[in-house]
Amino acid sequence: MRPALKPINKNVRGFSLIELMIAITLGLFLVGAIISVYLAETQIYKSTNSQASIQNAENAIAGLVTPVIRAAGFNGCSSLTQSLSNLNAGGPPPLGTLGTSINALFGYAGSGATLTIVQDNSANDVIATDWSPTLDATLTGKVQAGSDVLILLGAMPNTPPVGVTVIPLGAATMTLQNTTGLAVGQLGIVSDCLKSSIFQITAIAGNTITHAATGGAIGTNSTSVFAVNYQTGALFVPLQQTAFYVAQGVGGDQSALMRSTYNNGVWTDLPLVPGVEAMQVLYGIGTNNILTQYVSANAVTDWTQVYSVRLGFLIQGQVGSGTTSNASSRQFTVLNTTVTVPADGRLRHVYEMTINLRNAA
Repeated sequence: MRPALKPINKNVRGFSLIELMIAITLGLFLVGAIISVYLAETQIYKSTNSQASIQNAENAIAGLVTPVIRAAGFNGCSSLTQSLSNLNAGGPPPLGTLGTSINALFGYAGSGATLTIVQDNSANDVIATDWSPTLDATLTGKVQAGSDVLILLGAMPNTPPVGVTVIPLGAATMTLQNTTGLAVGQLGIVSDCLKSSIFQITAIAGNTITHAATGGAIGTNSTSVFAVNYQTGALFVPLQQTAFYVAQGVGGDQSALMRSTYNNGVWTDLPLVPGVEAMQVLYGIGTNNILTQYVSANAVTDWTQVYSVRLGFLIQGQVGSGTTSNASSRQFTVLNTTVTVPADGRLRHVYEMTINLRNAA
């Protein structure tokens, strides 16, 4: 026999269409609220991380750029304006001006009153005339459009003068107290506080260095012996020509502050700080060691009268850490330049610093 059917309970029923629509609507509101909270928390997380990375970038810039600028022009106990050169002519200034007017620094202005950055981490500019004065051929293609270029000539950072213990007259050698950290091809300067000579190290044997004639690339030794004589007790300082600028970053979506050192006619590039998308430089000029105004590189007529350097950087965070709500939020003033950036939702900050040249003539 088949079991008897149970009677239908007419008091049990499902959701009505209206109830189902209300439930779906409430669910959508709940999901939307969760998503909004998630997006807000994500934006806060990105903003917090970007603020920290921007602060770290600023600290890195101050720690890496400042010592090089302060060392510009230092050559032991005299000034670069008193220096003679044993190097071939040419090359990027100030090294390329040796024998005419030897300066501690030189610069190129990459923009005027405004700078528009079309995209993040754009390719480097290959048109030398986009800078004023025209960018040196050795640097063309290395720098992003609009970035100023600052070049400094002076003692290598954290390298105190070394005493000369033997320096034969009319010879192409000298013996130092020690040659720790020196390398063949490196530039150096010897000074007795009245005069100085710039040369290139061509050999190292123990504590004895040689500056023989090579006649090679621009910026290398051209004559073996000095035009003037030095006595025991003179000071030797290793020299370095360094350039700072913004360039296309490698393996990412951010531009980088670049430091390049010049030797044997070649720049050796080192990315210093990622996330730097603009660098502007003003030069404090005056007379008789009295600073009167700050101007851009194209307005400097006498680089020996530059007593201070003012630098401005625009540093970016990661995508989504800022806002793209209006056009004004994408404009920043870096020194005297208004910089317009892409609508990429990045947090940005302007960092500026002023550094006096300790060894200004």
